[in-house]
Amino acid sequence: MKIYPPKKVYVARSPVHGWGVFASELINDGEIIEETPLLDLQVKPGESSTLLVDYRFNWPQGSGGAWQMQVIAWGYGSIYNHSNEPNATWVSNLKNQTFQFIATQQIKPNEEIFTYYGGVDYWQDGRANTNVI
Repeated sequence: MKIYPPKKVYVARSPVHGWGVFASELINDGEIIEETPLLDLQVKPGESSTLLVDYRFNWPQGSGGAWQMQVIAWGYGSIYNHSNEPNATWVSNLKNQTFQFIATQQIKPNEEIFTYYGGVDYWQDGRANTNVI
C-alpha cells in the first residue's frame, strides 16, 4: 500500500481557529481529499486521558462509542477544523487502517475545508470549556 500526499490542499492560518486546511484548486463533491495513516495513542476504552485530546479521533469512525483505538491522523488529518455545516467528512478505511477525508460538496479554491467532529458527547469527552462553532 502507498499513500500519496494530497495535491489539492494547503495549510494556512484559519479565520476560525488556529491553522486550517484549504483547497488550492476545485475539489468536487465525493472526491477523496486526503488519505491519512494513523498513530495509535494507546488510550483504552474507559480510560481517562487528556493526551492530545483536541486532536485525537476514535477509530473506527462512526462506531457509536464502541471505538477500538484513540488515534492521531497523520498528514493534515488533525488540522481540519470543525463546523456544524461541514463541506467534508472522514471515513475509516478498515482494510488500510487509515482515514479518508472526502468532500461532501464542491469546495472552491482558497475555501477552508471543515469536518463535523461530533455532537455534545464528543465535546464532553475529556474537554473542558470548549466552544463549538
